[in-house]
Amino acid sequence: MTQPKLTSRQARWQELLSEFHFVLEYRAGSSNHVADALSRRADLASLGSVAALASSAVATSVRDRARELLARDSAAQGLVHLVEQGKARHFWLEEGLLMTKGNRLYVPKGGDLRKSLISECHDTLWAGHQGEERTYALVHRAYYWPQMRDDVETYVRTCLICQQDKADHQKKAGLLQTTSHPKETLGERLHGLHFRIA
Repeated sequence: MTQPKLTSRQARWQELLSEFHFVLEYRAGSSNHVADALSRRADLASLGSVAALASSAVATSVRDRARELLARDSAAQGLVHLVEQGKARHFWLEEGLLMTKGNRLYVPKGGDLRKSLISECHDTLWAGHQGEERTYALVHRAYYWPQMRDDVETYVRTCLICQQDKADHQKKAGLLQTTSHPKETLGERLHGLHFRIA
C-alpha cells in the first residue's frame, strides 16, 4: 500500500495479505462476473421491475385481496364513485380495481394486505432488509395508498431483524469509577458550600 498512514484495519489486512504472492489486475465490470454476482444483485435484476412482480402469481392473489377489500373500504368506495362520475383525474378503474398514476394499484384499508406488501418489499431475500427510503421506493413502484410513507417508516423502524443487526453509533460508556472511601463524592459536592451543615 502506498498510503502514508494506515488505519488499524488496513494494517491488519496488509499483514494478512503480505503472506501471499499475487498480482493485482484491472478487469472491466462486464467481464468480472464474480463481482457482478456480489454487487449487482442479479436475483433482483432478474425480476426486471416491480411491474414484473405485479404480473406474477403472487400479484394475482394481491389483486384478488385488493378487490375484496375495495368493497369494504368506505374511503375507497368514495374514490370509486368520484372515478365513475369522472371527477378523479389521477385514478381509474381497471378490472374492478382502482389504479393510479404509473399504473399502480390502489391498496384499500383493512386486513393486513398493506403490511404484507411492505413485508414483501422489505423482509424477503430479494429485498434484503433495506432502509426506509429503498423499501418505500419498492412499494411505491407498484402500489399506492394514503400515508404509505408513514406505514413504511413505521414498519422498517420496528423490524426486529433490522434492530438486532443495526450498528450501534453511540459512544461506549466508560468503566465505573470506584471511590476510595465512603461518601467521597458527597464531600466533593459539598466542598464549595460556605455554610455550616449541622
